Amino acid sequence: MSVEGLATDTLNLPNVKTLRHVVSVGQHTYESASINPTGQCCMFARPNGTKRQVFADTPREGMPAVIHHKRRRWSCTVCGGSPYEDLPWAAEGRKMTERLGEWILDQATQRPFVAVANDCGLDPGTVTNVFEERAKPAVLAIKTKTPRVLGLDEKYIFGGFRAVMGDIEKRTMFWMLPARNADTLGAFFAKIPDRERVEVVTVDMFKGYRKVLEDWFPTATVVIDKYHITQYASFAMDRARAGMRSGLNRADRVRMLRRRWTLLKRRHNWEDSHRKTFAKIKVQYPQLAEIYEWKERACEIWDLTDRQEAEQAYLKWLDELPGPYRTYFKRFTTAMKNWGPEIFNYFDHRYTNAYVERLNGMITDANRLGRGYSYRVLFFKTMLRHGVPKGRPKRLDKSPERLEGVVPRGLGGSIFGLDYLGRAIAALGRAAWRRFGDRGYHGVPLSTLSEDFRDTSVW
Repeated sequence: MSVEGLATDTLNLPNVKTLRHVVSVGQHTYESASINPTGQCCMFARPNGTKRQVFADTPREGMPAVIHHKRRRWSCTVCGGSPYEDLPWAAEGRKMTERLGEWILDQATQRPFVAVANDCGLDPGTVTNVFEERAKPAVLAIKTKTPRVLGLDEKYIFGGFRAVMGDIEKRTMFWMLPARNADTLGAFFAKIPDRERVEVVTVDMFKGYRKVLEDWFPTATVVIDKYHITQYASFAMDRARAGMRSGLNRADRVRMLRRRWTLLKRRHNWEDSHRKTFAKIKVQYPQLAEIYEWKERACEIWDLTDRQEAEQAYLKWLDELPGPYRTYFKRFTTAMKNWGPEIFNYFDHRYTNAYVERLNGMITDANRLGRGYSYRVLFFKTMLRHGVPKGRPKRLDKSPERLEGVVPRGLGGSIFGLDYLGRAIAALGRAAWRRFGDRGYHGVPLSTLSEDFRDTSVW
């Protein structure tokens, strides 16, 4: 139902009334007092005046807000103390409201600390400290289940490699570690519950992962990300192109460099301009065009659907590859030799490490925007933002039914069309109301309630 016209306190804090509210110099300033102060230590305490205390509050209308609260004080004749009233809405240990602390945690998860500090009128160092105080329990409160498909990768940042893990199926961040060595990974894997739940692990070709995964996930299937192996095929193409540039003049070298993207692209991603460019390459540099065909044949192996067919296609490709071209494809063939079973496991479990690679990119973006985050802060930010499943984005409900009553929640956007069913029922109800009229009592009119709210004597 609509609450338009009902009088409410502008601060909207429990047991608090606003005495004054001034907006000036880009800031909201409030003066407040408690309606029923509580907190005296015993029945013998007597009032001993008030003390003005200042609390920062959540920004309003793009401006910071400050509360000057007249805090009640008592004088106790038994213990001789001077206790103050309890303020459940104030953050413990800080001169700010609890809701401002939660607002800082939410905003600082997605934005740089300096931007958040500018909005609420605090020092960036204060915002950083508040974020760290609240982020740790918030991260520990995230209920992450051990994933069935675990993605493991690393990110080079702060002068070292950091292990990054994600749930490939749920597309959420699982954890981030300060290193990727065997001791760090082993200590973490020893603590996670239900390790036997992990059935598939997607990794790159870092040799340190093999022994760790054998020790802690002996029954899991290791899958090498297909994009890493096809990248080696593209590297062979780039190596061949760079080798042929050495004997060209400057103009031809520049022209060859501009044709690089045509040679790196897969044929099914070509546009008309790429086809025209390749036709020129085929005439001027037939050997380069032939190497491109071998690169395409190598990448087409991962377009197949059957493992046995893919293994036979690779063996045929390797057997038919001309000797002069084997130098260019050495990294590709060496990787296939060392990691062949794990690479072909992709055809049994079609998972890639693309989501964890995307996580690495988002970690880079957060660190670039922050300019100086510690590992601890960066971990908190990424875990709070990407460690929980993303909900559906909120959409405005533009239906006119919102003006006339409550619209059933949880039905909007349903694939079964329940939102339309709810609207149809509401429309039938309005039609029945217009036809038969109001024949019952439905409580006090809102206009009467609004007048009572404005009348302070009623309270």
